[in-house]
Amino acid sequence: MKRKLKNLSGEIFVVLGTVLVALAFYLVFTWGDRAVTMIEITVVEKFDNSEAGKSDYRVTADTGEEFVIQNAESQGFYAASRVFKMLEVGGTYQALVTGRRIPILGMKRNIIEAIPSP
Repeated sequence: MKRKLKNLSGEIFVVLGTVLVALAFYLVFTWGDRAVTMIEITVVEKFDNSEAGKSDYRVTADTGEEFVIQNAESQGFYAASRVFKMLEVGGTYQALVTGRRIPILGMKRNIIEAIPSP
């Protein structure tokens, strides 16, 4: 009886693990991807880590949150370099951001548009 219970508990562990991994992939690739939010940020630092034709722009706000600026095909946004060049350190902007911040997975919100605050 104990042996059957031990084998069954192993199977339950595998099934639960599979469900959790599937849920994590679902959340990462779909949850919040289409949500667009307007926020106000003050740029503290900006980094251009681009190389070999791959854009990798990052901006740190006064709140300490780090944002990425990447082309977002799902929203039809292909102007990451223009937005990055427009942002100046010390400037305050109304920014449209998409995505979710999930630090444990290394995910950051993406700035898709920014205009100077009045």
